[in-house]
Amino acid sequence: MGPGYEGAPRFRAESTASDVDDLAAEHRLLCYKRYAKDLPEDGGQPTLTPQVTVRRRNSLLPSADAVWLEDLIKYGRLSVNDLVPFSTHVQVAKLFGHNFKGHQRATIRLDDTTEVWFPKMYENKDWANTISPSGDTITMVPVLGGEYADVMESKQLREYVFTFGHMKSRPGPNYYAFLGVFKGESEFSDNTKWVHRRVADTIHFDGNGWFSFEPTIVRGVLNDQLAEAAAADPKLTAAIQRDFDNGVYRVEDQTGTTKVRGSAQRVFSKAVKSNYGGECAVTGIRTPAFLVASHIVPWSDDKKIRTDPTNGICLSTFVDRAFDSGFLEITPNGRTLVRWGKVKNDPILKAELRKIDDVEIAKPAVSEPDPAKLARRIELGY
Repeated sequence: MGPGYEGAPRFRAESTASDVDDLAAEHRLLCYKRYAKDLPEDGGQPTLTPQVTVRRRNSLLPSADAVWLEDLIKYGRLSVNDLVPFSTHVQVAKLFGHNFKGHQRATIRLDDTTEVWFPKMYENKDWANTISPSGDTITMVPVLGGEYADVMESKQLREYVFTFGHMKSRPGPNYYAFLGVFKGESEFSDNTKWVHRRVADTIHFDGNGWFSFEPTIVRGVLNDQLAEAAAADPKLTAAIQRDFDNGVYRVEDQTGTTKVRGSAQRVFSKAVKSNYGGECAVTGIRTPAFLVASHIVPWSDDKKIRTDPTNGICLSTFVDRAFDSGFLEITPNGRTLVRWGKVKNDPILKAELRKIDDVEIAKPAVSEPDPAKLARRIELGY
């Protein structure tokens, strides 16, 4: 029975040994009617829920339950939330019409802009790859003295990569997990590291070479949380600060440096967080590690207002993520509005978003958010 069982309404009829099974069946029916729409796709179905289309794997051993791969190809869809483990590159390659006898390379080229990528998601002799807690960012760093330490100087940053990370399992054998479709972020990458941002969590395929995915809006360098963690150049930061003090908020892109975004964010973040007294304008959270200066009109959309404090709001990392990814709108009159149509099959997320829905944002000491910029963000489709 499903996870909503304990929370489902109960009949008031007295329970006896003879009718306990009937009561349980009635409880399951109530649970199904009330909670089925909120249950996760990968499990927790009550008794009356139809069987899932794709069989789950019973083992990570290559020969075990082999029919699951055929079912998955017929299904033609794979999501991060499916949590399907793959034992080998060969199994993954079959999704895209490649029938290899064996494969050990780190990538499989699918077309001019798309590859399948098999990064090791743990430190090894060649790479120290890490994934952010949200799963949205992978940072790829070569280990000093490793065999591929110079690859970032000789190769271009990847465009789109269907990423199947090699995961260590304790106990049990290692496996490959689908982590999403990632795109290289040139603004945060250089010859010492490559940063990839997730742009889709679902792929489609037919097992004969056709594939597709629907990327989220490509917003250039929009992620302010990444920007606050990005490297900054002290001289560049000082120059941007001088412009800011003189009321000049324009920041130009500069060829040959990856530190413009991080340097500008230092100036912007300091001003915006100070204006809000170091508090999230929606939740009141004050812990610095959970705060970010979030752009209203994204960085990539207008060079003239990149450090303008009226184009920023101090938000907690959760609220910023909801705002950045389009789950949360802040209206021109300064109230939050959750876009409920974007929330699918995640009752816990729904519960958290309800806490920040229809909230009047706090007013800063100076430089209130410009209503015209809030309206412009909506018009731009964010």
